Amino acid sequence: MDPIEKGNIGEEFVNEIAFNSFLEYWCYPSPKDEYGDKKEICDLLILFGENLIIISVKNYEFKEFYSRYFRRTIDKAVKQIYGAERKLFNSNRDIYIKHPKREIERFPKEKIKNVHRLIINLGEGVKFYPFNQETKDEKFITLWDKEAYQTIIQELDTIPDFLEYLTKREALFEDKSVTILPGEEDDFPPETMKQFWEYEQNHSTPKERQRIIVSGTEHDILAYYLKNQRSFPEYFQSDEYDGMFVQIDGNWRDYNQREQVKDKRELDKDSYFLDELVKREILTSHDEKAVELATALMSFNRFTRRIISTNFLEFFDAYKDSGKDSFARRYGDFNGVGVVYVFYAQELPQEMVNTLISIAMESFCFYSNYKSKSMILIATTTEFRQFKMGLMKDIVPFSNEKEKQIKKDIKTLGWFTHHQEINFTEKEYPDKEVKKK
Repeated sequence: MDPIEKGNIGEEFVNEIAFNSFLEYWCYPSPKDEYGDKKEICDLLILFGENLIIISVKNYEFKEFYSRYFRRTIDKAVKQIYGAERKLFNSNRDIYIKHPKREIERFPKEKIKNVHRLIINLGEGVKFYPFNQETKDEKFITLWDKEAYQTIIQELDTIPDFLEYLTKREALFEDKSVTILPGEEDDFPPETMKQFWEYEQNHSTPKERQRIIVSGTEHDILAYYLKNQRSFPEYFQSDEYDGMFVQIDGNWRDYNQREQVKDKRELDKDSYFLDELVKREILTSHDEKAVELATALMSFNRFTRRIISTNFLEFFDAYKDSGKDSFARRYGDFNGVGVVYVFYAQELPQEMVNTLISIAMESFCFYSNYKSKSMILIATTTEFRQFKMGLMKDIVPFSNEKEKQIKKDIKTLGWFTHHQEINFTEKEYPDKEVKKK
């Protein structure tokens, strides 16, 4: 197969997984310097709010010669990522890139606070590879093989969950040199063993850096992280030894066999209601307010999306058969972000519905003592028709006059006469078996 064609196939594989997990809207495959040299900046950019992920994809065929394979993949990928970051942030001019489904846009370098760098090598049959690399200016690069990328992205399939993992992984391993052995113990032939020891002996490491060899896959590490409340093993954090050998083979298999994990994934199915809502109801245009709302909703991790979606669906079921004059509302706060659910009868005049929604959101701000610093609206009517969605930002206490008007409006409407606050705790991994749908 032609190398260019093979490279394109590899990039399409990586892009498709990212599109399905993080939504295509925030993914820029093969972005180019549109008003500059027109050259490709990197293989994939993921630009979400103040976060940027720079990805380099290599799909060279592995021919059992490790040093050559690493030169053709890792070394080139490190240079590509270094060059991409320099162009995006250090150019003496603005850089313009293009999303496949939008017009050319300026890269907003002033908004970016967090940059993550990722190399994905798709070559099959590699028995060992460096776990991390650095750019010329000593910035951390995460390195994964094909199976690690596919497994991790599909398991941590929200940008917040994914970024949390990358951030903690980088913080833990930034001052360490790590080699990972993803193959089975009996799948390490003598020639591979010879090349492995040659690599370890020839691989220069600053004296102050701890050397670690990991027997297991990246997703074995992920399994430990997930099983232990999203933290890594304590022995990885120890600086007592100059080097260590860590055996974690089978962690991912054991994790997947747990009933709690199976139940978690069953419960998580509801959470995709929110993903689909963003995709089908909000990101149909590039309007600035729509993008802000979509970003706010997709800033929730998978567990929070599950809670929001499950509660909305239960709320909808409770009122879907109510009368022609029905207007119901509910509010919840999620770490300073309020979510207001509204169900309204389809027969109500739209002007009335809009007015009632406005009063509902303002009254929840007031009666919650301005607990939420921003407020998201999700409103619908019978059979999920006519979604109305919105975002209130930077909420501060209203004026005395405004608060008096709110009190007057809710008294007229008869709201908050039997106001009840419900606090509940839901576990990401349930204790009891979940009834399958």
